[in-house]
Amino acid sequence: MKTAYRLLMILMTLLLLYVLRWPPVPLPLLSAQELKVKDINHLQKLTSESYEIQLVKMSADGKWVAVKKVIDSGEDTLMILRTDVPESIALKRTHISDLQFLVNNRVLLLDKDGKAEYLSLREQKKGKVHEKDSESNIFVNGTVFTQIKKIESLKNGREFLLWSDISQKNSLSWFSAEGSLLRVLEDVTAYVMEDNSDLYVVQETINENKKDKWYSIFRLSGSVKQLLYQTSRPIEGISVISDTESLISLEKDPATGYMKIVYTNVQDNKSYPLDEDLLFHHATVKSFGQGKQFFISTISNKTETKKSSPDIWYSDDTNLEGKFLLQFQEKQYFWEPETGRLENLNDSSGFQKIIPLHNERYFLAFNPRELKDYTRKTSPLLISVYDRMNNTSVKVDTVCTELYVSAKGEYLLYPQNNQWKLYRISDGKTTLISKNGVEQPYFTLDGKGIVFGGNDALWYYDIRKEGFKTLTGTTKGYIYRIMESKRESLLSNYNFYRSVIDDNRPFMVEYRNEMNNQFGYQRLYGNKSYTAIPTTNGRMSSLLYNPPCITFAYLQENYNMPPQIVVAKNGKNDVIYQSNTQDTKISKARIDIIDYTGPESIPLKGLLYYPIDYRPSLIYPMVVHIYESQHHLSSQYWRPTYKNSLGFNVRLLQEKGYFVFLPDIAYGKEGPGISALQSVEASIKAVLKNKAIDASNVGLIGQSFGGYQTNFIATRSELFKTYISGAANTDIVHVYHTFNESYHMPEFWRYESGQYRMGKSFSQDKELYFRNNPLYNTDRVSSPMLLWCGMQDKNVNWEETRTFYNALKRNKKKVVAIFYPDDGHGMWQETSKIDLTYKILDWFDFYLRDHKRAIWVNNK
Repeated sequence: MKTAYRLLMILMTLLLLYVLRWPPVPLPLLSAQELKVKDINHLQKLTSESYEIQLVKMSADGKWVAVKKVIDSGEDTLMILRTDVPESIALKRTHISDLQFLVNNRVLLLDKDGKAEYLSLREQKKGKVHEKDSESNIFVNGTVFTQIKKIESLKNGREFLLWSDISQKNSLSWFSAEGSLLRVLEDVTAYVMEDNSDLYVVQETINENKKDKWYSIFRLSGSVKQLLYQTSRPIEGISVISDTESLISLEKDPATGYMKIVYTNVQDNKSYPLDEDLLFHHATVKSFGQGKQFFISTISNKTETKKSSPDIWYSDDTNLEGKFLLQFQEKQYFWEPETGRLENLNDSSGFQKIIPLHNERYFLAFNPRELKDYTRKTSPLLISVYDRMNNTSVKVDTVCTELYVSAKGEYLLYPQNNQWKLYRISDGKTTLISKNGVEQPYFTLDGKGIVFGGNDALWYYDIRKEGFKTLTGTTKGYIYRIMESKRESLLSNYNFYRSVIDDNRPFMVEYRNEMNNQFGYQRLYGNKSYTAIPTTNGRMSSLLYNPPCITFAYLQENYNMPPQIVVAKNGKNDVIYQSNTQDTKISKARIDIIDYTGPESIPLKGLLYYPIDYRPSLIYPMVVHIYESQHHLSSQYWRPTYKNSLGFNVRLLQEKGYFVFLPDIAYGKEGPGISALQSVEASIKAVLKNKAIDASNVGLIGQSFGGYQTNFIATRSELFKTYISGAANTDIVHVYHTFNESYHMPEFWRYESGQYRMGKSFSQDKELYFRNNPLYNTDRVSSPMLLWCGMQDKNVNWEETRTFYNALKRNKKKVVAIFYPDDGHGMWQETSKIDLTYKILDWFDFYLRDHKRAIWVNNK
């Protein structure tokens, strides 16, 4: 009745204005809460019809692209599309695990049940009728194979392999692309292809008495089958040394479980085993010196013994991880098989860790725990260069998380104090490279220069001339990065790479402006650059291209457009597939970019998403989501789904009649909680200039670090009617002194140098920690809170959620806590994802829209 009466009053006012010709006056806004809420069936229909698309592979000739379509039920459909004909689906199959394109429009598929299909695709035009199978697939000459565990394309798609399972005697069948059977080998336990030409296989055979097994390595070259090596020990794997006539085999001793390494010279079929007295369980082998010399890193597992006595922890212990993780012993060796030379590099150098630099003389050397004090996630390393030939070592520098090595190990490059240091290994010369905004370095293959990505252009640094030049045009506001290169990881948990690019061959470069949601791609070759994909708006991902870099395919989306597949060729972009065409309303979606100022006058942005059925005459509640910086999400399509690991989905909230606001947070000297409060309150002040937002019905939600900040803001702010916090810390003074079960180390680093950005220890500034601790002010919380967590969370202990619940309960605050017993930092179980999403929607409807249908909220 009240709504009808208000509408009548508005109509009478308009009529009076029209008659009297008075100047217009502002009309009152109706609350969107008085509109009928969309029923649950609408949202279920919306989510059941939506799906995700993934680009999988492109054929070498650029004619075909494979795409996977995944729906919420978990069923996936593989589609093969023509790249030059829009909406031309040549093939559909479900539950495909692997796909190989072959020459002449042929394709090989393998499903999850071990069924392989060999098909020839037709080159149809859109709308033209062709012969189809029962699933409306357009193809010819289909052949089906069963009990297949692996498929592989050889010789650039001119041949292919089918490897069957044990029920088919582990047969390896070799076919031409036309489908002709070339060879069959039974009892194959492993194989490897060398440079798309010869095939190396391991065959298991049983002698006449059917007791002894032998494992043989053969090389298949054309019609020739050559025996290279034979052993009675199972061969776990083989690797061919590139550009040489040699291979390495890894064997396992069945009696002891230890691994053995054997080098075989393919030219004379002579084999050279590594010292039998070396005992190890795992090994990696890297070659240098033209394939005649090797660096070997071995790992020996330590036997676990049940602890019956007390575990003693010392204050100077730098291996606390060892209290929880399986311990092992690592050794590094230099090996020259044909001369029998074997050197223990750890013993000769005196260092615990050795890293090869792709030459037989110099190695990186350090002691991993020498500087470890747990105040950083990854400890700094005091790096030395070990000269194996002179048995000497030279200290280089203290390096934190990044280090790059040139192709032949001539140079080291690492960042320090906002510049780059270039270290020449042969004589120790150090050069400082000072240029703002350069990153992602790659040494050129000839060792004469370094290619940097970074701000405004792609840069080339000439090592001899010590100067920069641009390799691309200069575009302000864009970040450039190399798309393809050789980056070999040298040390786990650190960004240590052998980072190399061959600038004499074509390579792809991406340039992107995240603030304006624009991107493009260039193809560089020598001193010339070619536009591969012109500058385009929106979010781009999953770039594929064929080897000649002629045909490109990528996914493009925006906040008001579901992902589409775009093919770029000859400077022209064409959409060949549009996903989620049933989502017709999304084209009318609206977003505003909100500018405001954070701590220490830092300019910030927030994303304001409007309700899908927005009407200017209404006012709407708003949900605010926080987590660090979020403005880069402005061109993301928010697919409607209930399967959200964090329970949060922008589109579902939009559909239910909410504004959704994603503000950025900046950090000042006052700490992470206070900085978040300042940033968020400034953003709310700015966004509430939009009078369609109901300022009395605004809720705040965050998870993990965003959950901690939600907890803190709840103890300080009066702007929010309700809060939702997930998997969040609440007592940072306590947690700072605890042990993290996920990283197996104390939590110091996370607060001093990590995400919390304190910059000081607790002892150095206790008040800073006290002021940013939510737990100490739970008595000031003025709005209802929903807390949730997974009880298997090893990153943030679920006891933190219960602690905050207890504190709120003791202070007689309105709080509900949900504990998921089988989930972690986010929801792992499908049922938990759905349940949490429903409960978050229920909670906001209950407090921000005054819809009381969810009786679980207040236990009534």
